[in-house]
Amino acid sequence: MSRRSAFFPPLLFFAALAICICCFASCSSTRFIIPGANKVTVNNIFIEYYNIAEEYFRIKNYSKAAEYYKMASSDKEIYNAAYFKAARSYALAKDWTNAIQIYQEIVKKDKNNVTAKESLAYIYAMTNDFEKSERLYLELVSTNPDSAEVLINYTVVLLTLEKYQDAAEQLDLIKEKFPDEEKIKTLEEKINEGLNPPSDESEGNIPAELEQPELAPKEDAD
Repeated sequence: MSRRSAFFPPLLFFAALAICICCFASCSSTRFIIPGANKVTVNNIFIEYYNIAEEYFRIKNYSKAAEYYKMASSDKEIYNAAYFKAARSYALAKDWTNAIQIYQEIVKKDKNNVTAKESLAYIYAMTNDFEKSERLYLELVSTNPDSAEVLINYTVVLLTLEKYQDAAEQLDLIKEKFPDEEKIKTLEEKINEGLNPPSDESEGNIPAELEQPELAPKEDAD
């Protein structure tokens, strides 16, 4: 056996040993690969987005909150909560276009989501789409007749559409179910004014400060 061939096996041994040492050093300086680790990291990112959104919402920066809620909604595990809060944030920021889009998608997927429908009906009214608002409030009144907010907002929409007789019927329900409701007097005056328009001579007797009541702000469920 030649001297070269005699040293070959020991060289192989030392080479293998060097590779093992390098691998050990590499593994000790980096994380071991854990099945599902990438998914956990991604989920944590979306949870962070959600937490950032919550902080923006807390300080009433609703536009920024909506932005981060939408990013967080990419995680299917928190999609519902994040997407719903994105819609609410857009609405509070008066970004009606984005709010309507999201609420419409929510209602399309969940036709029994009363909170989303109430918000959508409210936003339709705020964007002067009173016909759509009326139809949606009529549906809500029939399915949720014990909500003072729904009855009041529906009555306001009817007044805006100059459907005074229909508004009077809704006011009777409000009086019956919620006799202490503070908006009753204002609604009643507006309805009477619509049903009995003043003549030119008596027009000056109407209180100038009496205005159509605003729609009550919608507070969505978390």
